[in-house]
Amino acid sequence: MLVHDRAGAYASSRRERRTPRRLATSDREDTMAVMTPRERVWATLFGEPVDRPAVSFWGHFYHRESSAADLVDATLEHQREFEWDWVKLNPRKHYHVEDWGVRYRYSGRAGEKPVLASWPIHQPEDWLTITPRAPDRGALGEQLDAVRMLRERLPESVPMIETVFTPLAILTEMVDEPGALKLHMRTHPHAVRGALEAVTATFEPFVSKIVERGADGIYLATTDWASRNLMSADEYRTWARPYDLRLLAAASRAPFNVLHVCKPRNLLFEFTDYPVKAFSYDATNPTNPTLDQALARLPGAVMGGISHEEALQQPGIEAVMAEVRRGFEQTGGRRWLVAPGCSIPPRTPAANLKAVRAAVEALSSDAATSPSASPSRANPP
Repeated sequence: MLVHDRAGAYASSRRERRTPRRLATSDREDTMAVMTPRERVWATLFGEPVDRPAVSFWGHFYHRESSAADLVDATLEHQREFEWDWVKLNPRKHYHVEDWGVRYRYSGRAGEKPVLASWPIHQPEDWLTITPRAPDRGALGEQLDAVRMLRERLPESVPMIETVFTPLAILTEMVDEPGALKLHMRTHPHAVRGALEAVTATFEPFVSKIVERGADGIYLATTDWASRNLMSADEYRTWARPYDLRLLAAASRAPFNVLHVCKPRNLLFEFTDYPVKAFSYDATNPTNPTLDQALARLPGAVMGGISHEEALQQPGIEAVMAEVRRGFEQTGGRRWLVAPGCSIPPRTPAANLKAVRAAVEALSSDAATSPSASPSRANPP
């Protein structure tokens, strides 16, 4: 069980908690037997030896995500059960757009997704009504409270990151389905660009405040858009990239920013120059790059390797154990943050999560004694 101890090694200074550093050889020798979660994650980001791969899983608590206090309580209960190496705060997706009038209806039953009840964009001209919002009031202010409360209650040795959608992904939440936005981008580009600007201007200071409240970084999610199923690379560069980079610039002082590239047929290699420390994606989908392919072309670490919809949902642990072994073979245990390809379903068997945790622990001796196992073709950040 996790213990909240601010007198620990990483609690002595805020700067020490916030700033990754390369471990000296003597540090590695002294800490290789047991590293703190923060040391383990930071070493992974730098491509340095670890006592074992860092691991974390996250998902929605649909019946407990409507208030900051309930979300934080549910997140901490999940963390206490599995003792992950970092915590990704996984709020309701519509916190991004509630201040523009989006509403969802909840059943109150565990594991049941809320249903879209109202949204602000019904015709192209409605985009002209989207104006900047205060970054510290309403739903955004509540989310800042959640970040602060979670950081206060987590051990300092455990990094935490907050989920933020890209501006284009946020616009998607203002229509009833992505195709409507895609159509408006073609027929009314000026109106859509105005809304993109308003959203970006809102979320730039919001992202800065996330870091001020104690998050170690943001988990910037592209949702539907960084996939060839919906958008070409050229279209993404035109419609999304400039706004993505503005949010990342606002979070630039954070040490653990992550880009999550969603969906099959992803555009992962279009983001090699994004200023993030790790790239999260579904590496088990056959249309996406494998972990070793990603490491060969990306700076920083890769986050993923476990199929959240397939292996993790099997009644036995064999499939998920095989994916852990495959991930280790592809990465040598270096620059690999063991994680799902996306949020795990609410009814994911706890036994499978515990199996992943146990499998990663079993890799500790291999990770510690195989300093040359990292793929030589990939450079650390």
